[in-house]
Amino acid sequence: MIVVVIAVVAKPDRTVAAPDGRGDGVAATPPAARTIDIPTSGWKPGGMSLTALTSGVLRATPEGCPYLGQRDPRSAGSRTPLVWPAGYTARYANDKTIEVLAPNGAVVAREGADLSAGGGLIPLSQQHPCTFGDTDAFVIMEDLTR
Repeated sequence: MIVVVIAVVAKPDRTVAAPDGRGDGVAATPPAARTIDIPTSGWKPGGMSLTALTSGVLRATPEGCPYLGQRDPRSAGSRTPLVWPAGYTARYANDKTIEVLAPNGAVVAREGADLSAGGGLIPLSQQHPCTFGDTDAFVIMEDLTR
């Protein structure tokens, strides 16, 4: 049995310095957020992994959640929630599409582009907004930078 724990990383608040130079604990308004909170697992390259292969097109909901969709956008079909390896992040690119980045900053997936990845469909132990309430998600267990 493999248990998947989805990590939700909280972004630290910035504090505003008081006139005496000390932080007063009041959170400053961050600049317009360009990052997207995506579900990640604890899997890292070199770790034990499942060997199923999935492929499709990386698509995103209006809220910015990346998922694996069918190649023909006119097809009514499934959307497969994805759980990304540890340290992966997502952002809005300049053209407002979604990009997924590896921990080294390399863009490994773009909205609208084909995506093939190894891993496996696994029951979720925790929910995340980008898993759409599904009970299973495809957990990517592959170094996508290669």
